[in-house]
Amino acid sequence: MAMPSQALLRLQFASLYSAFAAVIAAAAVLTLDCYAVPAVAETPRAIVFDEPIGQQGTITFEVRTTQAYRTGPDRKTVTVDLLELPGLARCRLAQSTTVCEVEWLWEAGVAAEGLTVEIPALPGPDTYFFLFTWDATAGQFTGYVNGVPLRLPGTELPPWKSPVATEARLAGEAAAVSFVSAEPRYLDPRQSLERVPEGLRGHRSELFGVFASQPQPIDIASRRGELLYASKLDTADSIKGWVMEGPGETHCRDGWMEMSSQRPHGPEGHTVSWCPETFPDRFVAEWEMKILSQTGLCIVFFAAAGPKGEDIFSPTLPKRTGVFKQYTQGGINCYHISYFANTPSAPGRSTSNIRKNSGFYLIANGPPGIEPGSDAMHRLRLVKDCSHIQLQVDDRVVIDYTDDGSGYGPPLGAGKIGLRQMQWTVARYRDFQVHALHADGD
Repeated sequence: MAMPSQALLRLQFASLYSAFAAVIAAAAVLTLDCYAVPAVAETPRAIVFDEPIGQQGTITFEVRTTQAYRTGPDRKTVTVDLLELPGLARCRLAQSTTVCEVEWLWEAGVAAEGLTVEIPALPGPDTYFFLFTWDATAGQFTGYVNGVPLRLPGTELPPWKSPVATEARLAGEAAAVSFVSAEPRYLDPRQSLERVPEGLRGHRSELFGVFASQPQPIDIASRRGELLYASKLDTADSIKGWVMEGPGETHCRDGWMEMSSQRPHGPEGHTVSWCPETFPDRFVAEWEMKILSQTGLCIVFFAAAGPKGEDIFSPTLPKRTGVFKQYTQGGINCYHISYFANTPSAPGRSTSNIRKNSGFYLIANGPPGIEPGSDAMHRLRLVKDCSHIQLQVDDRVVIDYTDDGSGYGPPLGAGKIGLRQMQWTVARYRDFQVHALHADGD
C-alpha cells in the first residue's frame, strides 16, 4: 500500500490540531466513539499482553503523580520510572534544574530514536493519559499525553527492526501507573485521540505547546516608538558591525543575508550573529526569514547582557565561540526562544521553547513557529514589554510569557539581540528592524 505524502499527513494534522484546539478552548469533549479496551488482569508489578507487540505496537496507560515537578535553581534531579517493556523500551519522567522531561527510551540494540519531550513543569498530584504508537517498518513513531501529540505527525524516521514485548512491568512508587493496554498495530492521530478518556482530553495541554486559548498579538499600533535600528541585511555594507561567533559565514545574495556554518557536521559548528546595538527593556524587533535546510534549529537571543549589566562584548567577560553552554550557562544573562527545531536526534519537535539564562531554565513553550519542510518566507515579530514577552510568526503567537521573577531571578532588562543556528542549519534573513515600545497608556 502506498504511504500518504508528508504534505497530506500535515494537512490531516492541521485539521485535527484545529479541531483539538477548539475543543480545549470551549472546555468541551470530543464526541468520538472511544475504543473499548478489553479488561486486563493486573498484578502488582506486571501485566501480560493478550498479543505480543513488536514491529507495530501501541501502549496506553494512565499515570497518577503524587507531587508536582518543575524546573528552577532549587530543584533536585529526580527520575521517576513509569513502566518497562522488557527487551523493547521503557518510559519515565525526569526533573532537573533546567527542564522536566517525558522520556520514551528504546532498549539498547533497538536502532531507533527515542522520544524525549521537554516541558517547564508537570503539575501534581494529577492524572495523565499516555499513549505511544509505532510502525517500525514504515518509520513512524510518536507519543501523546492527554491526546496532545509529542511529535509533529508526518515526521519521517528511518525504518528499524523491533524486538517483541509480551508484558509491561510497572515501576516506581512516586507515580501510580494503571489501565495499561497494548495492541499490535500503529494508530494514526485520530485513532490515538479516540483512545483518550473524555475527561482527560486536552487536560494540561499548555504543557505540551497547545494554548488553552490562543493568545492575541500584543497591540503595538499606538505604542510603536522611534526606530532604534534597521538593516536590510541585503549587502555586505548592511551587515557591517554584526558580530559572528562560531564558524559561521554569511553571504548576501538576492536581497537576503544567508547564514550557514563552515563546520556543518561537527559538534562545534554552531553559530551566533549579534546585532551591534543594545536595546532597552521595551522594544519590538521584526525580521523576515526562510529556512533552506531540512534539518536545523533557529534561536533568537535577546536582553543579552553581562551579569552586572555589562555589554556582552566587554573584555571582562569570557570569550564565546558558538558553543551553546557559553550562552546558556556561561558569562551572560539572556532569554532565548527556539522557533524552528528539527534536529537529527529530535525530529519533528512539536513546540517552540523559551528559556532563561544563565541557567538554561525552560520557562514556557508554545506551538512550533516554523515547521520542518516549510519553504515559505516567514515574518517574525519579537515583543519585549518589560517582563511580558511575545513571539509572533506570521501574526500567530507562538510564545506568550510574563516573567514575574518568582522562580528564576528578576526579569531581564536591556541587552543585545542575536540570531543563532545549530550547525546543520542554512537560513536567510532580511529587513531586520527594531523600534522602541511605549508603555501601555503613555
